[in-house]
Amino acid sequence: MPNDHFSLALIMSEPTPTYRPRCMYLCCKSMVVYGENFASDPDYQSGMADFWCMQTSKGQGPDGDTVSLEMCSDKERECFCEY
Repeated sequence: MPNDHFSLALIMSEPTPTYRPRCMYLCCKSMVVYGENFASDPDYQSGMADFWCMQTSKGQGPDGDTVSLEMCSDKERECFCEY
């Protein structure tokens, strides 16, 4: 039984990932291949993922600003549409 308590403590101590909203039109190859687990893609982890907006099919959004996970997670952006 001591192992059960230890396992429970490990499960409870693991940090839960915080939800970070992003625009529903943001896309990259990692998202296409890995889905919501895109952060596990080695290309994404190494910073090699190129993002594009599905509204414009470019690296710029409809507002003319750059497309990236950080920029497209800004709720204040005029073209932001939460995923």
